[in-house]
Amino acid sequence: MKDSVILLTNDDGANARGLLSLRKALQPLGRVVVVAPNEERSGVGHGLTMRQPLRVTEMAKDLYALSGTPVDCIIYAVRKLLSEPPGLVISGINHGANLGDDVHYSGTVAAAREAAFYEIPSMAASLVCQSSSPSFKWASQLVRELVGELYPDRIPQGTYLNVNIPEGKPVNYRFTRQGSRRVTTTITESSGRGGRSYYWIDQDRSEWVIEADTDYFAIREGAVSVTPMHRDHTDYRTLIFFSQEDERQESSRRGAEAQ
Repeated sequence: MKDSVILLTNDDGANARGLLSLRKALQPLGRVVVVAPNEERSGVGHGLTMRQPLRVTEMAKDLYALSGTPVDCIIYAVRKLLSEPPGLVISGINHGANLGDDVHYSGTVAAAREAAFYEIPSMAASLVCQSSSPSFKWASQLVRELVGELYPDRIPQGTYLNVNIPEGKPVNYRFTRQGSRRVTTTITESSGRGGRSYYWIDQDRSEWVIEADTDYFAIREGAVSVTPMHRDHTDYRTLIFFSQEDERQESSRRGAEAQ
């Protein structure tokens, strides 16, 4: 990585401890450039800012805060800030898990996905923790080790990794698939002035589907979860089923015409 830039971003904001810890850990590998949101943007998914201008503040050398989403940060860095694409993009380290279905809501994961659109090797990294003030040092070192083991040769173009790290000092990691939940999210109605209602989406209390090869199961077992993900969301199993159905119907139609 010495000859190319490592680009960092997140959805917790440019001053987030996980981001700054990772920046410090990766600096021995080469030039590290940070472009991150100027405030927390958790839960924005793959959102773009399109109806207001983006503003950037240089907080220090190679450390920029952007008034946008994590995806905005990738686009700005790749298309405007850097003279050539980075050799690697890492989003994180996020304060909290990004497991299973939650990857669709995550700004952290979306930034890695956006980098994959540009065929840039990328990773989303999250610390699975309950503490409000965790230490990110061990997780940062582990991410650096993963970079050394997996990049740039072992990750196909268009693929990005979703890495979740349990609390403590885990040393083992597993390659996993994305898990899922039995969704039970609820919404609460309240009344304001004039009797006008407003609504709160309550804390998600959905239950995980326990399956041994999933990201959630690895974390429950105390191992680091590394889930390869792809920009292509096609359900190939169903695509093959539909294609075979079409072939059968076409064969039946031709048979009927021949009679």
